[in-house]
Amino acid sequence: MYELLINGGQDGIRVNMIPDFCPICNVGIEPRFITGLNCSDENNVDVLFTCPKSTCKKMFIANCIFAYQSGTYNINSLLPRTPKAAPTAEEVVEISPQFAVIYNQAFQAEAYGLGEVAGVGYRKSLEYLIKDYCTAQHPDKDEDIKKRPIAQVIEAFVSNENVKQCAKRAIWLGNDETHYVENGKGRTLKI
Repeated sequence: MYELLINGGQDGIRVNMIPDFCPICNVGIEPRFITGLNCSDENNVDVLFTCPKSTCKKMFIANCIFAYQSGTYNINSLLPRTPKAAPTAEEVVEISPQFAVIYNQAFQAEAYGLGEVAGVGYRKSLEYLIKDYCTAQHPDKDEDIKKRPIAQVIEAFVSNENVKQCAKRAIWLGNDETHYVENGKGRTLKI
C-alpha cells in the first residue's frame, strides 16, 4: 500500500501498488512520483511518474480507479506505451521479411488493446509467411503462388502433412477475424 499526495498536495490517496516497469522503455524500475490529479471524477485519478533510468527519463501516467471493497486505487492503465517488438527468429525474417513487419504491427496493436485489428493483422502475416515459405521451396512457381488463394497454396505447395494441417486450421481460424460472422467460434487449434 502506498500513500500519495495529489491535487497539489491538498489530498491524499492510497494506491495498492505503483508501477514496477516503465511503459516507454519497458525496463523494470522504481518510478519517481511527480503528482496526481482527479480532474473530472473522484473515483478516477491520473498519477504522473517519471522513469529514473538515465537512458529514458520519460514521464508517464498511471490511470487509477477507486476500488470500493479495498478502499484503495488500483492501476487501470499506463500511458503512453511503447510495446516491445515481437520476437521473431532470424531464419523466419530471412524467408519472409514482410511477415515480420506485419506480425510485429499486429503484436503491437494487441499490446495497445486493439484486439479486433490485431487478429486481422495476424491472419495477414500468416498468409505472407506461408506464401513466402512456399515461394522459397518452389521458386519456379513464384507467380502461381502469389495469385492463388491461400487455401490452394497450402494444399498444392506444403508437403509436410503436419504443417499443412496446422496451416489450414490457422488460416481457417484467422479468417474468422476478418468476417462478420465467426464460423469457428469456440473452436481451438490442437497441434
